[in-house]
Amino acid sequence: MELRQLSYFVAVAEELHFGRAAAKVSITQPGLSDAILALEKELGVQLFIRSTRRVELTRAGAAFYERSVRILSEVDLSREIARSVGGRSARRIAIGTVYPATIGVLPSFLSRIGRKYPDIRMHIESGTTDDIIRHIEAGRINLGFIRPVENIGSLRFFSIAHERYLLAVAKESPLSLKSEI
Repeated sequence: MELRQLSYFVAVAEELHFGRAAAKVSITQPGLSDAILALEKELGVQLFIRSTRRVELTRAGAAFYERSVRILSEVDLSREIARSVGGRSARRIAIGTVYPATIGVLPSFLSRIGRKYPDIRMHIESGTTDDIIRHIEAGRINLGFIRPVENIGSLRFFSIAHERYLLAVAKESPLSLKSEI
């Protein structure tokens, strides 16, 4: 099994569409389909349920997806560690953000990081708090700006800002006469 096959598999698992996945990994759709069929043959299990309308992961495919994402993440991390130890700085940092909640915090944070580490490319990914937590745990992003949650699992978090919310109502609304709602 090759890393390329894993990345093809992950692309299909995330897109649940062979055409979009093929575009994402820069391969033809028939080439991608052949690679997935070869991977399924090598593993001896079906990873996807295919129909003319949809693509779904099988239970084996879902289990294989979780491990594949971790493996690819470890390979990327290993590359960055080797570069760092060899005297080359890390090249990319992936950041998850809950938009628009971070609109007041993110620009200044990115500016400071950019000044301190000018060689790093930053990739910003928007999503829900749950998505960001999952992506951090899977190693797909390095850090995330999230909304407060009760149980954050094995992750460590720091409070960096407190938001003040205002409620807007029409002047004619009975609510506009109240001092508290």
